[in-house]
Amino acid sequence: MRLRTSLVLLIGGAMIGAAGCGNDSKPEQPRVAVTVLTVRAAQESDSGAYTASFQPNRQVRVAFQVSGYVDSIAQVTGADGRARDLQGGDTVKEHELLATVKPEIYQAQVNQAASALTGAQATNDKAKRDFDRDTQLLDEHILAPATYDAARQQYQSAQSEVAQSQAALKQAQINLGYCKVYSSMDGVILGRSIEVGALVQPDTVAFQVADTTEMKAVFGVSDIQVSKLKEGQSQTLAAEAIPGVQLNGKITRIAPNADPTTRVFDVEITVSNEDGRIRTGSVASLSIASASAPVVTDERLPLNAIVRPPDDRHDFAVYVVEEQGGRTLARLRKVHLGEIVGNDITVSSGVQIGDRVIMRGATMVTDGAEVRIIP
Repeated sequence: MRLRTSLVLLIGGAMIGAAGCGNDSKPEQPRVAVTVLTVRAAQESDSGAYTASFQPNRQVRVAFQVSGYVDSIAQVTGADGRARDLQGGDTVKEHELLATVKPEIYQAQVNQAASALTGAQATNDKAKRDFDRDTQLLDEHILAPATYDAARQQYQSAQSEVAQSQAALKQAQINLGYCKVYSSMDGVILGRSIEVGALVQPDTVAFQVADTTEMKAVFGVSDIQVSKLKEGQSQTLAAEAIPGVQLNGKITRIAPNADPTTRVFDVEITVSNEDGRIRTGSVASLSIASASAPVVTDERLPLNAIVRPPDDRHDFAVYVVEEQGGRTLARLRKVHLGEIVGNDITVSSGVQIGDRVIMRGATMVTDGAEVRIIP
């Protein structure tokens, strides 16, 4: 141990002597140029800005239930005063006829079923007369029981045939009625997917009809924000298509489960649209104020200000600028992060009012490194 201590002292003395005798000095490390953002006092509660797309509160697809060729589409008067086929943007009433398919095949089926029913009813009437006669003869002990049983079976079979023919006629009439499609509500045509002469199949969607008297805006929020919302809560929105107009609505639905991909909860706001100003697909913007206490930052920190501590790859940190001995130094400060809003992120703890946080250059400095602040 005495020899090791002497060796260390000898090397140290030699290094001091070399430093004192030499004329060359170690060059200073270049200062890293950085930009900073000063943390200011909070003015208001934290809030989240969101965008959503307006959709009708009710929307249905009107489809055919039989196959056939489209025979006609409802006509309306166009802007030029001439008749044209119903199309997207036109208004319709509940039970209004929208389109038809050629009914000849289905009318023939109705006629055939009606004829079959007439024949079955005639057979049934004869079988009933025979059965009534044989019943009387049996009571008078003139007719053998076996003959009576045969008449009874024929009558029951005729009754069954009438019931089957009635059911077939009813189904044929229903199919004939399915040759026409009607609107199921008062609303607006969002789209038409058929043309006259086109072949359609059962469940072929002909029109999309929507009730636009109320519109809904759906947007996603995080699990932190969703706990601060409740159904019935009033909310204001702004639509890009209606500049300068504030739209008032209420939260009508909050999804119980998060989307498995995005991990956000869908929230629906319903807004009255009696005047029809809001159109399907219009973009809405809104801000949801938090009911929690104010945060310590008035301005959110840019994402590029956030770094990982060198000794802990699980936490987050920022570099703040401090003046020490006439030098400007970068100091590492661990932080707790909040919500991401655009390219910024809120910081719930770790920085104080007046701190100068390094934005550009945060990944190029180390704790204690000298920096040069540039605009």
